[in-house]
Amino acid sequence: MLENILRGDFSNLQSSLQKASCKLEFWLLATWVSLIAINITLVARLADSVDEPAIQILTWAVAILLVVRDRANLKFETTPSAIAVGVLLIIWVLIKSLLTRRVYDVLFILTPVMATIGIALIASGWGGLRQYWQAILLSATLGIPVTFLFSASEKVVPVNVFTAQFAHSVLWYGGVQKLAQQGVTIFSQYGAVEVARGCAGLPPILMLLRITLMFVLVFPVSHFHKWILFPAAMAIAFIVNSVRVALLVIISSQAEAFKYWHAGDGSQIFSVVAVSILLALCNWLTRDDDEYEEA
Repeated sequence: MLENILRGDFSNLQSSLQKASCKLEFWLLATWVSLIAINITLVARLADSVDEPAIQILTWAVAILLVVRDRANLKFETTPSAIAVGVLLIIWVLIKSLLTRRVYDVLFILTPVMATIGIALIASGWGGLRQYWQAILLSATLGIPVTFLFSASEKVVPVNVFTAQFAHSVLWYGGVQKLAQQGVTIFSQYGAVEVARGCAGLPPILMLLRITLMFVLVFPVSHFHKWILFPAAMAIAFIVNSVRVALLVIISSQAEAFKYWHAGDGSQIFSVVAVSILLALCNWLTRDDDEYEEA
């Protein structure tokens, strides 16, 4: 059925759905998709920016694709204890989703992976969890405690200081006059800008790492190129964000422009640029892998 839909052939869609609706796998997939829809709706309503709902939708779409793609190899053999635990996990996810008011609630961010594990337990039991490791891994990336991670990482690696230093270099090579950098603050002829936690580059780095993970799970990438892609994703996010900080320094005296490029739609342009560069690199490396296999 899926192959026909992808080809644009919907002639047998109704009969295929009737056959599928008689199988337990269909209802498990429908339940999982319903839980996913609830999660995306809550994130879209509670998130502060469009980046988080976008990466949420993309991650779930890839997780569903991977499960559907491997459906022929899945074994549906479960146990009463696995079913009981799976049902309890799904009930907990529904209750927590109903009561949540903050997108970064410590328990709410665990609902994606708990929902996925719950469905997997009902479908294939304890021993079958490894069949769904890709979907579980992707859903687990949605449960990263972002605020805690950023706070902990900044104590080890001062990313905001490095960002300020790199942005200072960009401005210096760009010919900006009266330029100085002290810690996380950049001074110039246009004004002073402090590189706070939100501008340190960690959110875009995490976003590009997630996208890279999805890419290597979906497409065939050699181990060597995998070792290239993840550091490259971090470098791309860091450099693009540093250029954004440099731009903010130049327009720091213009309130409206600064607001647009700092927290408005302009800030999303840099996210699009970073993702585009990463996908271009992924496409280039994948093409090399295809040419190597054909040779």
